[in-house]
Amino acid sequence: MKETKTMRMLIETTVFALALSLVACGGDQGGKADKGDKTAAKGDAGDKAGADKGEVAAADDGADEAPALDPKVEKAVTIANKISADPGSTDAILGEAGMDRDSFEALIYEIARDPELSKSYAIARET
Repeated sequence: MKETKTMRMLIETTVFALALSLVACGGDQGGKADKGDKTAAKGDAGDKAGADKGEVAAADDGADEAPALDPKVEKAVTIANKISADPGSTDAILGEAGMDRDSFEALIYEIARDPELSKSYAIARET
């Protein structure tokens, strides 16, 4: 029985790490360069139209706002952050959230299967 729990924990950890690695592989410098290009394009369009610099700055500020997190991702990130802060209280933290280890695992798998949710989760965990 103990071997089964150990193996299960190893598999869960590996799958979780792989899911985060997949998201991280494609999102480092490429996304930042594209965002900069879009911001520059907005600035050029504003200058051509005779826009005030204050208006261009306001447009840039709106581009930096992060979209709202999916409720599943928000819940998973909140729980994961609490568990990271106090690993010894994992079961209590999950209980407060109305979950157990199996339901949390299922939630993480669901997020890992969806590239958009997985990306949102990884970004939220970085901050």
